[in-house]
Amino acid sequence: MRAASLCFVFFLLFPLLCMPDVPIKEIGREEIFSAGPEWKEKYDAFQPRPESIQKLKAMLGDDLRVDIYLGLWCPDSRNHVPPFIKILDQLGASVPIHYFSVQRKPAKSIRYYFEKTGVERVPTFIFFRGDREIGRIVENPENGLAEDMIAILSK
Repeated sequence: MRAASLCFVFFLLFPLLCMPDVPIKEIGREEIFSAGPEWKEKYDAFQPRPESIQKLKAMLGDDLRVDIYLGLWCPDSRNHVPPFIKILDQLGASVPIHYFSVQRKPAKSIRYYFEKTGVERVPTFIFFRGDREIGRIVENPENGLAEDMIAILSK
């Protein structure tokens, strides 16, 4: 009886232990802002410096794309994704942005939210020129969101 119970537990937990990624879903900004009032409040409260916006405008280029992995449950995502959206809105440029909502990791043994891109923490902002990654902001910006974006785009 004990061996049968252990086998049952093993077969129940094995898929979770071997799962390389957690479920992700591409979402739009409407879904982000509908996750709770604090998302819109963070957007409204953030005021990027005009000089940072001007620098970023000059650096965009035609082949820039950004993929953002975020958790609608995650405080860091809530703190940084709305200001990122505000920066983009103030840039007035049509930069392709892909928002990927990830669920919480079901077990601590799962390293990646998305293994293909090496996303271990959220939010992760991945910047591309064409198909080449040029930089990323992981979890919290080092010098501020706009400043980190300027550093990445100046590469």
